[in-house]
Amino acid sequence: MTHLVSEFINRTTPQTHHFQNHLPVSKEMRMRVQGELRQRGAVTYDFLLPESRYLPRLLHPDEEILGSVYGRYKDGRGALIATNQRVLFIDKKPLFLHCDEISLIAVRGVTYTKAGIFAYVTLHTRQGDFKLRTINRTNASNFVDYIETKCLQNPAATLSNWDK
Repeated sequence: MTHLVSEFINRTTPQTHHFQNHLPVSKEMRMRVQGELRQRGAVTYDFLLPESRYLPRLLHPDEEILGSVYGRYKDGRGALIATNQRVLFIDKKPLFLHCDEISLIAVRGVTYTKAGIFAYVTLHTRQGDFKLRTINRTNASNFVDYIETKCLQNPAATLSNWDK
């Protein structure tokens, strides 16, 4: 039986990719993720959050981070991470992980609102809306710019075509 379990863990089929998250992440991958987040406007506080520390386990080796937003939402704290392949919504707490994977094709648009010292980012998708309140406007602005660019490149995801 032990032999079968070890074979199951070592398989890398799409059905078992989430079982690979217990494996250690290389230092190069962690440094690459931190560098990409820093380029997009993340601050030192963002690197201390559990979402940032868990992010290297969720990314594919060929994925590049092109936008991120960290902030509060109705159920707590979370992060929206935009890569060149998908958008991830991550909420990581001790003994709890909530991660939604959203295809870039399913993104309908994004709303950016400033109110006082806060910025509100709402990602509109076919699966629903993801709304975060953040203080880091630079990070939020970079995320919104990337999503807007992707929406303009994909006319199939516009609101007029969404209901078809």
